[in-house]
Amino acid sequence: MLRRITILSMLLVLTIGVGLIDPGPWKQASFASNQVQTVDVAIRGFAFQPNTITVPVGTTVRWTNQDSVSHTTTSNDRVWDSGTLRQGQSFSFTFTKPGTFPYFCAIHPGMTGTVVVTGTAAEEVQEFAVIHSLKELRLFPGTVTVKKGVKVRLFNIALDGAHPSVAISSDADGKNLVFGVKAFNVETGKLTTVEFTPDKSGEFFISHKPHGHDIVGKLIVKD
Repeated sequence: MLRRITILSMLLVLTIGVGLIDPGPWKQASFASNQVQTVDVAIRGFAFQPNTITVPVGTTVRWTNQDSVSHTTTSNDRVWDSGTLRQGQSFSFTFTKPGTFPYFCAIHPGMTGTVVVTGTAAEEVQEFAVIHSLKELRLFPGTVTVKKGVKVRLFNIALDGAHPSVAISSDADGKNLVFGVKAFNVETGKLTTVEFTPDKSGEFFISHKPHGHDIVGKLIVKD
């Protein structure tokens, strides 16, 4: 809820700004939603510390040799092998699937450790703020560019007046809907969120043609 309120506040600030500046130079607004987590394991006293760690999928584990002698971090099934790590050197590996991964030091085989990877990777989402204006007969930004196969989340708000039957379509008239998105309404002061995952690349449209409102923006889907 806090995230939604924050984004709505940002949209309202942008809305006020439209009346103060030339909207031409406006750039596409995107909000990052994922962060990579890094977990550290110390190689110290001829041991991996902590000896066993449990992390979610997508985590990067970083081993740092704090001993004065050389060590390695080598998985039992050779998923990763750091090679020789001298004092102060580090090695990182990102775990992209769940499972239990035992490992050892190839120089000192009695040194062992385990990484337990749980869950699934955090979903990647592309988020954009879109403002609809009847007075300007356009959208801000005029073009939204996204990646094929990655979920898109559009936060929509009207600058002035109501915008019924906004469509995401393959034609500028809004008749051939795409990506399973039904026509939706956008109103002044009300945040409307639309989610979809584009399954093909190309040039599409975010359009509002009813009632003589010739408002059309572009949706570019890249591979």
